Amino acid sequence: MSTGALDPLIHNPERLRVVAILAALPGGDALSFARLQDMIGLTPETLITRLHELGHAGYVRADRTRGDRAQTTLALTRGGRAALDRYTSVLRQLPEAASQDHQAPAPGMRAGDADRDAAAAALSEHFAHGRLTLDELAARLDATLTATTYGELSQVTRGLPDLTVPPVPAGSSRRKRARRGHKPGQGPGPRRR
Repeated sequence: MSTGALDPLIHNPERLRVVAILAALPGGDALSFARLQDMIGLTPETLITRLHELGHAGYVRADRTRGDRAQTTLALTRGGRAALDRYTSVLRQLPEAASQDHQAPAPGMRAGDADRDAAAAALSEHFAHGRLTLDELAARLDATLTATTYGELSQVTRGLPDLTVPPVPAGSSRRKRARRGHKPGQGPGPRRR
């Protein structure tokens, strides 16, 4: 599997940031154009262009309120969420397919555009899952887009879980390790001899 299987509309780093931010909102919630622009750091013209592209594909919905303080609000559509889910599903399969094809490249080996794109997409998914703040995402995306080696790319995902490994349900490991009759938060029980 290659990065060519990724949705080319979402794969663009600027559009991916827009979709990831809107996907992080609770279902059905919308964000004002001004707030999105502040969060994403794009010029109004660039953001309008990216939103138009995403809206034309049916991924983003824009609604304009009326009245004294008219504003535009933006939300991810069901089609947009489904497209992002498909995109992340393909993204999860990339490292697995790459590891089946060959060994991981040496840290000093030069990375290509497809490698940087895949790393940027992974960071956006981590942001959508709440593992990164917007500032952390921006800093790591900057480092990703300027990385020249695989070693530099591996640094941008340091401290983040591998997207190819299914997450462990919260609290499952704690339940397995709890001793019978032991209540969490208590010190060790009496020792038996």
